[in-house]
Amino acid sequence: MLEDLSLHILDIAINSLAAGAKTLHITVLEDIRRDWLIIRIHDDGQGMDEKTLQAVLRRNLTGKKGRRRPIGLGLAFLRQTSEMCGGTFHVRSAPGKGTSVTASMRFSHIDRPPLGDLNATILALCAHRDVDVRLHYLSNGQAFHFSSQEGRPHEPRGTQKTQRESAASGRAA
Repeated sequence: MLEDLSLHILDIAINSLAAGAKTLHITVLEDIRRDWLIIRIHDDGQGMDEKTLQAVLRRNLTGKKGRRRPIGLGLAFLRQTSEMCGGTFHVRSAPGKGTSVTASMRFSHIDRPPLGDLNATILALCAHRDVDVRLHYLSNGQAFHFSSQEGRPHEPRGTQKTQRESAASGRAA
């Protein structure tokens, strides 16, 4: 099992890159008041059919070439961590459409691993220049958004319009 959640994110994201993803959305939602931590990783890679997905979740298959024995514990370990910490785990995938992984867990659960060094994880993923890595981090009403293609923090499109409108109304008053 991995020591912190950012390593789980890195492991799944690296698999997304190996599956040909060009866009990688990573969302981390911390809601301490409701006692939830939710991690979502969505890619536009090659995706998996139902049979492959079930084999991956059973911990006995990997898409990595060159291994004598198939292994693939990333999704299985994250699933185990989520369920062990009172949460849920979902994977959606379709050939040609990509994969979406969502893991939730109780924020205050004694066995929940720390988030870890999310900055280092995102930096490692940004080394792949042909992939747009997008991070959406929300913690108790505070939001941070980053896109590697833009190379800087940014606001989601809907938020930009709302801020411009509120700034314009503030000047008019």
